[in-house]
Amino acid sequence: MNQDTVQAGTAEAGTAEAGTVQAGTVHTATLPLDAGPLDQYRALRPQAAAEDLEGAEAGLSVLIEAWQRAIEELGAMLPPAQVRALLAIEGTDGLNVTGLARILCASPSATSRLCDRLVAAGLVTRVPAAASRREIRLGLTESGQRLTAWIRDQRRAALIRVLEAISPDGRAALARGLSELLQR
Repeated sequence: MNQDTVQAGTAEAGTAEAGTVQAGTVHTATLPLDAGPLDQYRALRPQAAAEDLEGAEAGLSVLIEAWQRAIEELGAMLPPAQVRALLAIEGTDGLNVTGLARILCASPSATSRLCDRLVAAGLVTRVPAAASRREIRLGLTESGQRLTAWIRDQRRAALIRVLEAISPDGRAALARGLSELLQR
């Protein structure tokens, strides 16, 4: 097979075929080998107009900025990775360091050090699991629970402020579209 060809007989030199399967039909698009994810998306989903993509990106930027700004006063005390860890521990019953590392997309050793800092700050506890004393589960202290509740309240208040600027129909469409992401 020629090194410039991805699939014999299906692609020209210097191109690759990207494909999707919908209801048993394969849809393909020929793309340059250096095509990025956005090029692949546009080729495979021409019905998604560029302005829709740009609008979604701009809207998400507003939401993310408001979301992050809501808790920026914690920045000096608690880095974003620690905030994410607290929220993950709160939202997952019986989480251990390895599971937290997976959620945070971090190494177990880095996650263990992060947990050490949260334990030292009095926000997290390490508790032996009931089934096995060798397995250590992470839990929030009372201070950790209060802090995560405060973080969620701040984020929700920021989200409410942003959503108030959208028409009721726009809010319903946004909620409907975002809920579809949960069904994937």
